[in-house]
Amino acid sequence: MLLFYLLIFIFGAFIGSFLNVLIDRPARGETVFWGSSHCEKCNHKLVWNDLIPLWSYIRLGGRCRYCRSPIPFWLPLVELTTGLMFVLISYLFGLTSGIGFSAANIVSLFHYFLVSSLLLVIFFSDLKYHLIYDQIVYTAIGIALLYHLLCLFMPNVLPITHYALPITHYFLSAFFSAAFFYLLYALGPKIFHQDTMGLGDVKLAFLMGLLLGYPKIIIALYLAFLTGALVGVILILVKKAERKSQIAFGPFLVGATFVAWFFREGIWEAAMTLFY
Repeated sequence: MLLFYLLIFIFGAFIGSFLNVLIDRPARGETVFWGSSHCEKCNHKLVWNDLIPLWSYIRLGGRCRYCRSPIPFWLPLVELTTGLMFVLISYLFGLTSGIGFSAANIVSLFHYFLVSSLLLVIFFSDLKYHLIYDQIVYTAIGIALLYHLLCLFMPNVLPITHYALPITHYFLSAFFSAAFFYLLYALGPKIFHQDTMGLGDVKLAFLMGLLLGYPKIIIALYLAFLTGALVGVILILVKKAERKSQIAFGPFLVGATFVAWFFREGIWEAAMTLFY
């Protein structure tokens, strides 16, 4: 079992290396699928042993082999995060879920791998560049829709642990979440005299509803606004931001999505216990 999780971690780290391409290249105006990897400082082409996830960063002491400039810490962080995320997904929805290597479980597992990877791209691209790429959100929405349709029309593909809700809960959650965020986007400049949301957040809210359904979407939005407000207050107190500073909200939405998605009904039951 330990070897299995180690292999999953390595697989996730390699996927994380590709996610770095999806995060950085569009923001720099570079193509994703063409062009070789290169140092951001000296533009020297990187060879294969410069690109081994995590290991190359450690072996090179966090510096470019050619110009000795520091390698951005974001790169190994994304690789590490993706590897750990894949291990967590495998633990929660893989072998230990009780259905083993069935076709249903494999379909579900890769669905979680794909959507989680795209959510991580959204998390880091918004954190680093204040950008949520349409192509990434639309791809994630397409994957989520395809998975819902598979579960609806091919119930044998459906893992036992997936649906506790009617499929309409997911679609209604998506539309109402997007509508709520669109109101914030449209009314923010009029009420607060500044942009409070971007259209990227509206599309991300639609994706969240598709993934979570009701009532988990309520918990996710509550967590996102709560953590966003707390971090904003802390940044103001330590003088890292001002009251009218714009803080990327995408990372809070993605983080809350992971919490509500992975911990399923348990988080709703905990909330009900807390409030009632």
